[in-house]
Amino acid sequence: MISFYYTFFIFTFLAQKTTSSSSSSFIEVPSNQSAQLGDDVIFRCSAEKSAEALIYSQWKSNTGSLLGYHQGGVLPGHQGRYSYIKENAEELHLRIEKVVLEDDGKFECQMLRPEEGPIRAGAWLNILVPPKSIHFTNYQTGSTIDINENTMLNITCVTPNVKPEPMISWYINGRKIEQGVRHHSVTHINGTITSYATLEFKPKRGDHQKMLTCEALHSDTKTKIRTNTTLNVMFPPNDPIVHVLNGEKFVRSGDNVTIGCTVTGGNPSPNVSWFFNDKLIDSSFAFDATSQETKNLYSFLAGPTDNMANYECRTKNSVTMEPLRKTVKIEVSYAPPGVELFGESNIRYGAIANIQCRSLPSNPASQISWLVNGHPVGTAVQSEYSKDNGKVSVSNLTINSNEVNIGNHQISIECTARNVEGSTSKQHIIKILAPPMAPRISGLEDSFYFEGDVINATCEAHGGNPLAEISWYRGYEKTTMKGKKKPKWSQVNGARNEVAGDSSISSLGLKLDRSMNTQRLKCEATNAALDEPLVESRQLNVYYPPRRLIIRPFEVSSHHLLVGKTAQLVCVAPSSNPAAHITWYFYPNGDSNPLIYNGRTTTNDTTREIGYTVENVVDFSPTEEYDGTIVRCVASHPDWKHSINSTYALNVLYAPRMLVDNPVTIIVGEGDSFRENLTVRGNPPVSSWQWRKNGVPFDHTIGKVFARGAALSGKNLKSTDAGTYTMIATNSVGSTNITIKLSVEYSARITSISQPVIASEGDTVLLECEADGEPRKANMVEWYRNGQKIHAIHRGDNRAVLRLNATQKGSGEYICRANNGIGHPAEGKAYVLVKSPPRIMHLPLLSKAAGVLGGTARARCRAQAVPVADFFWERDGELIKGNSSKYSMTTVQLDYLTFESTLWIKNLGPTDYSKPLRCVTRNEFGSDKTVIPIGPLTLPDVPLSLRMTNATATTLTLSWEPGFDGGSDQIFEVKYQKYNEDLIHLVNTTNPNLRLSGLLPAKVYEFQIRAINGRGFSSDWTRTAVLGTLTEDGVDVAMVQSRRPKWPELFPIILVAVVVFALINVLLVCFVCNKNRKRKLREKTEMVRTAINGDGVRPVQMYGTMVVNDGSTRLDCEDMPDASEDDHSVRTMIEVSPNGYMQPIDPSLYERSCLVEYEFDPRDYPSRHGTIGRNSTYTNMPYPEPPHSSIYSDRSLSRHVPLNNNSSPSHGLSTFIHPNSGVRAGPILYSQLDGDLV
Repeated sequence: MISFYYTFFIFTFLAQKTTSSSSSSFIEVPSNQSAQLGDDVIFRCSAEKSAEALIYSQWKSNTGSLLGYHQGGVLPGHQGRYSYIKENAEELHLRIEKVVLEDDGKFECQMLRPEEGPIRAGAWLNILVPPKSIHFTNYQTGSTIDINENTMLNITCVTPNVKPEPMISWYINGRKIEQGVRHHSVTHINGTITSYATLEFKPKRGDHQKMLTCEALHSDTKTKIRTNTTLNVMFPPNDPIVHVLNGEKFVRSGDNVTIGCTVTGGNPSPNVSWFFNDKLIDSSFAFDATSQETKNLYSFLAGPTDNMANYECRTKNSVTMEPLRKTVKIEVSYAPPGVELFGESNIRYGAIANIQCRSLPSNPASQISWLVNGHPVGTAVQSEYSKDNGKVSVSNLTINSNEVNIGNHQISIECTARNVEGSTSKQHIIKILAPPMAPRISGLEDSFYFEGDVINATCEAHGGNPLAEISWYRGYEKTTMKGKKKPKWSQVNGARNEVAGDSSISSLGLKLDRSMNTQRLKCEATNAALDEPLVESRQLNVYYPPRRLIIRPFEVSSHHLLVGKTAQLVCVAPSSNPAAHITWYFYPNGDSNPLIYNGRTTTNDTTREIGYTVENVVDFSPTEEYDGTIVRCVASHPDWKHSINSTYALNVLYAPRMLVDNPVTIIVGEGDSFRENLTVRGNPPVSSWQWRKNGVPFDHTIGKVFARGAALSGKNLKSTDAGTYTMIATNSVGSTNITIKLSVEYSARITSISQPVIASEGDTVLLECEADGEPRKANMVEWYRNGQKIHAIHRGDNRAVLRLNATQKGSGEYICRANNGIGHPAEGKAYVLVKSPPRIMHLPLLSKAAGVLGGTARARCRAQAVPVADFFWERDGELIKGNSSKYSMTTVQLDYLTFESTLWIKNLGPTDYSKPLRCVTRNEFGSDKTVIPIGPLTLPDVPLSLRMTNATATTLTLSWEPGFDGGSDQIFEVKYQKYNEDLIHLVNTTNPNLRLSGLLPAKVYEFQIRAINGRGFSSDWTRTAVLGTLTEDGVDVAMVQSRRPKWPELFPIILVAVVVFALINVLLVCFVCNKNRKRKLREKTEMVRTAINGDGVRPVQMYGTMVVNDGSTRLDCEDMPDASEDDHSVRTMIEVSPNGYMQPIDPSLYERSCLVEYEFDPRDYPSRHGTIGRNSTYTNMPYPEPPHSSIYSDRSLSRHVPLNNNSSPSHGLSTFIHPNSGVRAGPILYSQLDGDLV
C-alpha cells in the first residue's frame, strides 16, 4: 500500500511537470460535449496497448483538482455523481451523472507509463440552461395595456438565468418588429445570463386590440418560449353628424320633431348628448358594434321656444379634452299668445288719451287692428321688431273724448293681433271722471267727552265718478311767532268705508285721550276729478285727571326732615282738565284714621297742550312716629270719573335710641359660645360703632369676643373674656351708648398643690391646695384619702391646708378636689411618701408567666417602696445576671411608690416550666420576694371585681381587676344591655376601667366583661352586674331593681353548673384514656427511630404538637385537619434530647397552627444587672403620673342575641393589636423550622 502511494505521487509530479503530451498514444481522445442540466455525460479516454503492462491513469476536473487513481466505480465527493468506467487497464472513462452548473469547464484525462512517460488529453463540458420563463418587467403576462394613441410605449421583456444567451424578438399580431428594440444582458456568477429586450413605439388606432408578443429562442436547446399582452389603444371619436329625421326644418307649433346625432370611431366608445340653449336635455345614446357608430335620437313637440333655437349635439370620451359639437336650428310657426295695452285709464271730459297695443312674440309677425266702443278704426302703419324666438308688432291709437260717444262715463277699446296661425285680443276701459258733493259729519253732538271714551263719527259724500274716497284727520291750527296760523294734522286710521248707492260713507271709532282736547276732527272727500279735497270738521273737548301726582319737599335743601322742626311738602298735579282739587292724608304710627289737611294752593296754570297744573303746599311738625310712615295726596274733581292719589314716605331723622334696658347682663360657661344682638333704632342708620372693654377701646376682636356692629358674640370663651363691654352708636344726628356685663363661669381648677413629700414615720407633713373658679363657693376645696373626705383647714373659699402625721398607713396618694358646681370637679394629687421597705404587690395579672416551647415568656414583678426598690431575679437559687441570649430584663417606675421589673425568658424549654422564678426586691429599709411560675399558654383569666365607681344621669364609670392574660397582651370586652331588652352593645378597651357616655337617664343596665388576649382566646364572661344611671334628681334606680327576687335568675345558673360538673367528669375519663394511648404511640415511635438509625437518635426542635379542640374561640388561626388516631401513623412533632430519650409533650403547651413570638430588642433596655443603678437617688428619678382612664363615647357594636346566651363566646370581636407590635400570630411556615419533623 505504501508503494502505491509512492508511485501515485511520482505520477502526479511528472504529470504536472510535463508540458506536452502525445495524443497519438490515445486510441480514444475525450471530445467536447454540451449537456443540459440534469443530463448524464461520459468522457471517453483509452490508450494504445503496449508491451509494458503497467499504466497509471486519472482525470483532472474542471476546477483543476485531480480525481485520483481508482478502479471503476463511484468516486468520492461530488455528491456521488462522478464515476470511473474501466473495462481494461488502457481505458479510463469519466461518467458524470445529473450535471449541474458547477460541472461546466475543462476536464483532462491523464495516463502514465513509467517507461514511456505521461500523456494527457482534455475536453470541455458546456452546461446548457434553457429558458424556463419569460415575463414583462412592469406588466403582467396576458394583461391588457391601456395607452393613448401616438403615446410612446416603453415595455421590457426579461428571460432570466439562461446559458448561453437566447435571442429575444418582438412581434405585433405575428409581424416582427425591427425598429425601436434594444437588447442588453447581465451575466451571473454561476455563468447564467439574464437577457433583456426593451421595445419603444407609438401605437396607432389601427393597433387597437392587437397582440404584442415577446419571444425568446434558445438555439442550443431548440427551446422557444413567449409571452404576450394585448394593446388597448385609446383615441378620440370623429366629428358628430346631426340631422332632422324627416328632413323638414320648418314645422308648426305642436308638431312632433325628431333630431338625430351620429358619431363614428372612438375608444372608449364616446357618449353622445343633446343640449338646448347650453342645458342638457338628453344623454341616452346607443352603440352599434357592427357599424362602430354611437347614436342619440331626441324627439320633442315643437313650441314657440323652439323657434330658431340652438339644439347642439356634443360627444366626448376619456381621450378628448373638449367635447366635439354640432348644432341644428328649426323654424317653428306659431300664433301670438297675447297682446299688451299701455295708456291712460282715467281722463277728465274733453281730454285726449294715447293708447299703445303690443303683440307678444309670434312667427310670422302679427297684424294689429282696433275697435273703439265696438266700431273699427283705422291706424297708422305698425312697427315690428324681433324678440326671443319670434317677432313683436306695435301699434299706437289717439282718442279725443269730445269726438267719441260716451256712455256710463267710460270708453271701451279693443286691440287684436293676428297671423296665419291664429289671433288674440284684449280690451281696455277709459273712465271719464266727475267730482262728488261736499261731505257731512254726524255723531259728534255732545259738548265734552271723558278720556278713554270711544266716539263713533260718520262722514258721507254723494255723487262723483268715481265715488269719493273719504279720509279722517285730527289736529289744530298752530299760531306761529309772526301771528300766522299753521295747521298741524295727522291722519286717523281704522275707519270703515262702504258704498251705498251713489254715496260713499266712512265710519270711524276713535278712543279719546288727553292729547285730543281742543283738537278738531276733519273728514276729507276726494276723487280723480278734484284738485283739492272737500272738507268738513268738528272740535273735541276731553276731560281727564292727572296721570300722576308728584310729592316733594317745598324746599330742595330741606329734603330730610328733623324731629321737632316744621316741614313743608308740595303736591303737584300736572296735566288735568279741569283743574284738580288737592287733599292731604297723614298716618302717624300707621294709624288707620288719618289726619286730613287741605293745604294751600300756590300755582294754578293752564295750556292747550297739557291742561291745568295745580301745586298745593301743606305745613306740619314731624315727630319720631312719622318716620317711615306715608303721606297721601289725593287729586279729585266732580266731573271726573275717579280720583288720583300718590304717597310719599317720610324720612324723619333722629339720634340713635336703644330698644333694650341698660345695662345688659350675660352669663355663659367657659368654653361655651354666645351671641347678643342689640337693637338700635336711629335715622339715618348708625354710621359708627365703638366698643370698649372695661373702658379700653378695641377693634372687632378682643380675646374670644367678637364685636360686629350692634352684635356681641363669643366662641369657646375663657375666664379672661369676662368684663364690662360698652357700645357707642353714632349717626349724623347724635349718639347713644349701652353697657353689657359679661360673666364667664368655669369649673373649679387646681392652681397650686404641694409637691410629693418624702418623710420619715412620725414627721409632721403639711399639704396645701389652692383652686380657682367662677363662681366661687364657700369650702369648695376639699381633701380626700381613699375616697374618704379628710378634715382640713380652709383659708378663704379657694384654699385648703391638710396637716398630717406621717405613718406607714398614711403613706401614699392624697386627692385635692375643687368643686364650685360648674362642670366636673377638679382633682389634684399630692403624695406623702413615708420611707418604707419594698412590698411586692400580689396581683392576679402578675401571678405567673406563660409562653410556648421555643418561644418567649414574660414575667413581671411589681412592688411599692420609698425611696427606691431594686429588683433581682433568681432561678434554682441562682441569680440571673444581666441580659443574655436567654434572659433580658428592664425596670420602670409606674408612680411615686410603685416600681415594676420585667424579665423576658427566651427559647422556652420543658425545664423552664418546672423551675419557677423568684423575684427579690430590696432597698435600704428591707426586702421582699415572691415566686412566679412559668407555664404553657392558657386562656386569659376572668376579670375580677367588676364595680361601678361613678354614675350620672347619662354616664357610668366602671372598673375591674384584670386577671392573668394567658401569656399574651389582653384587651377587655364589655357587654351591656338595658334591662329586659335584647339589644346588646359591645365595647373594647385595653384599660381596666371604662367610662360609658350617651346612656339614658334612670335606666337599669346589665354588664358583663371578659378578657381576650393577643392569641384570640377569650375568658368566660363575669357574672352579670346590674347598674343604673341616676335620675334627674340623682336617685340610683339600680338599688330599686336589685331588691327583686333572685331565684328565677339563679335557676339557669345552677342548672348550668350541674351540667358543667358532669362534663368535667367525662373529660377527666377521656383525658386518662388519651394519655395512655399517647404513651403507647411514643413507645412505638422510639422503637422505629432506634431501628432505623442504629447509632442514636438525632435531636430535633419541637415546634408544635397534636392538640384536641378545647372549644375556645380562635380568631387568627387557620383550621387544621384533625389529628390521626390510627396505629400506623405518627402526626406529631417531638423533641429528642441529646441523651437519646424522647420527652413526652403535653398537648396544652402548643397551638396546632400558630406560632406566637415575643420579639425583644436589648438595645431598648439598659444592659445592667438589677434595675435602677446604685448611684441613682430618689430626687433625680422620674415621677410619671399614673395612667389615666380611657373614656369611651357611645361608639359600640350592637347586635340582637337571646338573653340566655350571655355566657357563650362571641365571634364578633375587634381585631387585637399589640401596642408594640411584639406579637405575631399566623400559620406555621415549616420552611422556617430548624429541626426534623417525624
